[in-house]
Amino acid sequence: MISKYREDSRLRAGIFLCFLISSFVGIGMFSGCNGAADENEAAKNNLPPLSTTFDTPEALAQAFLDALYQKDVEALKKFGLSKEEFRLHVWPELPVSKLEKNPLPFDYGWNDLHQKSTNSLRRTYATYGGRKLTFIRLEFEDETTPYDTFKVHRDARVVVRDEDIGETLRLDLFGSIMEKDGRFKLFSYVTD
Repeated sequence: MISKYREDSRLRAGIFLCFLISSFVGIGMFSGCNGAADENEAAKNNLPPLSTTFDTPEALAQAFLDALYQKDVEALKKFGLSKEEFRLHVWPELPVSKLEKNPLPFDYGWNDLHQKSTNSLRRTYATYGGRKLTFIRLEFEDETTPYDTFKVHRDARVVVRDEDIGETLRLDLFGSIMEKDGRFKLFSYVTD
């Protein structure tokens, strides 16, 4: 029995890891019972709007650079999806939430994504916090992934002029941007 349990756990963990790598998305809440599925469906039809969104991905990148320069950690955190936003807006549409057998639990996925995202933001902050980076343009290195009600623009690169050294740089400051209802929000800080 223990061996079978370990195999199932490894399979689920492998599916989860592949999903994260291929789409730069995390996991939202799902308890695996019918009540949670009904709650997710109901929430999808009457969702609160995402907080701290922008008209364009470029406006988001500019605001991010401004907050980074000002060392405004609270603003930087607000640019990313919250746990509740991810659970309501994202999770119901992810394939891993719809697995018939053994869907991945929210806490496992959210905690993994949140930890990786927090670590990535810390590295970015430690390297570029307080530096004057002038926005030039935003590029996406990977495909846009469409879902029913949103899109994820993946593998963002921010082209800036670093005023401290006088050079133009192409930086991995955050991983992906979510587009929903014509508004843009950071989906993840994970850059690797």
